[in-house]
Amino acid sequence: MTPPEDRYKNLCHLFTYYLHQDWTIEGGTLAEVFKRNQSLHEISKGIQEEARTLLEEGHGNQYLDDLFFGRWSAGYEPEAEGETTWHDTLRKIITVCGRYTS
Repeated sequence: MTPPEDRYKNLCHLFTYYLHQDWTIEGGTLAEVFKRNQSLHEISKGIQEEARTLLEEGHGNQYLDDLFFGRWSAGYEPEAEGETTWHDTLRKIITVCGRYTS
């Protein structure tokens, strides 16, 4: 089985390098993080596709929590922007990425 880091390399990059424990230095919201970081614009289509795939696979919130925190050392939490689950956050990522895909 392919490790999640390989299956979702763009999404892993987002969480590991931009939504880390000090993610607010990158921006106060997901939208600001994307707006301030040109390199995310370049991979936004891949991030968007991987977020959709992760949602479609139907994983529970605990699996996503283990993936984002446990494997990818994320510091961002859904509650940061009023969401209650990682599914909400993935949907928000899909929406934000839509601003940068053509």
